[in-house]
Amino acid sequence: MECRTTHMTKDCTTTGEVEPHTPNNMGYKMSDQAIASVGDLLEKDKHDSSLQRYKANLLGSAAQGDLVLIRAWDIVVDIHECRRVVVKQFKVVFEDNRHDITYHLDSEEGIQHLRDTPFVMEEGAKYKFAVFFRVNREIVSGLRFRNKVRRHVFSVSEEVVLGSYAPQSTTHEFLFPRHEWAEAPSGLMYRGTYQAECKFIDSDNVEHLRFPYSFVIKKA
Repeated sequence: MECRTTHMTKDCTTTGEVEPHTPNNMGYKMSDQAIASVGDLLEKDKHDSSLQRYKANLLGSAAQGDLVLIRAWDIVVDIHECRRVVVKQFKVVFEDNRHDITYHLDSEEGIQHLRDTPFVMEEGAKYKFAVFFRVNREIVSGLRFRNKVRRHVFSVSEEVVLGSYAPQSTTHEFLFPRHEWAEAPSGLMYRGTYQAECKFIDSDNVEHLRFPYSFVIKKA
């Protein structure tokens, strides 16, 4: 059973495992060290053309002279958002043109709605997940998407490498599965409620986000 999805952890701490809680960050101020991290990367090995091309590809507009946006805290750094990986939206998309099921995760109310509202699909339904996220404050290297689905004593875990991202205002879309469609299992023993959780983890094993969710498979 392939699934992915949702509850969001909002925490300024990015070293080690993060427990889900919501800090009061209204008085948060961006440190010079965090802002300088992208600039430092751009300055290193300036005479290595191949490395500069790699950094340009990784950093996008920031490597082409838009660093002022970072220093001005205008777009790529949101001083009101302390998280480095921010999930905006989660969707369940169906192959048969059934309406998408959409959860907005840019507020605590949206996160709570996802936690409290399982989505429902019929057995045999073909579907995939779409997750919309952006990166804030600092470069995130080797971002991975990990999903675990549980029902009774059985569980299935999956992990996908998403890549490295620079802090930008751009929202990235991640589809899972990327090419084919997942298929909900069929049969009496597979009907019922499933509990699941997904995480975003980087190459340093820093857990940026955690998304608990649930879904129901019903008779077709």
